[in-house]
Amino acid sequence: MSKFSKRELAGIFIRCAIAMAIFTVAILNYDRLSTIDVTHLTKELGTDTQKSAAVLGIYALKAVVFVVPASLVYVAVGGIFPHLWAVLLNLAGIFLELTITFFLGKLLGRKTVTTILSKSEKGRRLLEKDVGTKPVMILGIRAVPAFPIDLVSLLYGITGIGYFKYILFSFLGVSWRVILFTIIGNDLFKFIPMDKIILIATCMIPVGVVIYLIRKFAFPKKEREEESNDAQ
Repeated sequence: MSKFSKRELAGIFIRCAIAMAIFTVAILNYDRLSTIDVTHLTKELGTDTQKSAAVLGIYALKAVVFVVPASLVYVAVGGIFPHLWAVLLNLAGIFLELTITFFLGKLLGRKTVTTILSKSEKGRRLLEKDVGTKPVMILGIRAVPAFPIDLVSLLYGITGIGYFKYILFSFLGVSWRVILFTIIGNDLFKFIPMDKIILIATCMIPVGVVIYLIRKFAFPKKEREEESNDAQ
């Protein structure tokens, strides 16, 4: 039976604990959340400063947890704030996320980052690609949403690329879809009832945790064999 290091076990525990804490909060507040009118959500959340800080906090959390779909954040922020402020806030958030995950990759090191990427199909495909550190390569892989933002950032964290070159072209490459999804956010909430959005999002949390744990503990040998093959 494959053994996990203390760091790996701690990472598994922290991710599951955060996900289930969010799930618990959603269940306890489901009635309130499902009846919130997004156009009046600003009144529910307090001052603009508090709301903006909460959004940036979500981006910081997303940078290390890797479980929050980026497009959902863009759309949600677009539905809560006026368009101009929503765009600026999302751009600030994505800048923060790109920065945190890049330095997280540097901190974790090549072996751990390779292990993390090898746990998903998209991560393994990313390892097989020569992402390159030329500006056009960075812009290309960021502009086309084929790979999750955070997985790409982790990988760049171990390539040795300079931060300023990385952040400039990564930010430029991602910005177009951040702006697009932010602008359509407000209109999207007009067509999809809030109770349906909250129900689907809440149900997906425990499902995701179960799938994550099954992959981690039921098939660790298979995953590590795939990781070894990717490294060859």
